[in-house]
Amino acid sequence: MATLRDIHRFMNDRRFVSLRDGRTGKIVRVDTFFPDNDTTVSVWTETQGRPGVAKVMLGDVVGPAKAGSGR
Repeated sequence: MATLRDIHRFMNDRRFVSLRDGRTGKIVRVDTFFPDNDTTVSVWTETQGRPGVAKVMLGDVVGPAKAGSGR
């Protein structure tokens, strides 16, 4: 699981990340809601040949994608 600091670093570096469900994509937005401190991460993914934005929780981002798994 990636930390909030990791998420921002991945987004700024425009790195591909892996999600818990196996998808990969690039982080385009991070929203943290206070006072609950819930973080939603918007990830640009390509599922079944169709691009789209997936909104996932912070814990669903595993880390950087392995080389060759992105586009």
